[in-house]
Amino acid sequence: MPHIRGTIHGVAAMVMLVVGSMLTNTIREEYELFAQMAATTTHLLVDVAELPVSREIAEVVVPLGVLMGVWVFAYELQRLSRSE
Repeated sequence: MPHIRGTIHGVAAMVMLVVGSMLTNTIREEYELFAQMAATTTHLLVDVAELPVSREIAEVVVPLGVLMGVWVFAYELQRLSRSE
């Protein structure tokens, strides 16, 4: 069973990367506040923290992190509800 869980998490990570990138672009175009948050996050990651990543990658980090957090939370809730 560990290989099945690993496969599921691997596929979910790839899907989240693609969806996160598309979602970031779509939301940024629709909501000015999100565009400002993406710009601030990019500034903090690239300029302040001096991480060696491109600006395009830095703009995807926050929404992707949120989506991955939601995935893990939902997965753990589902797992806990089955074990009880």
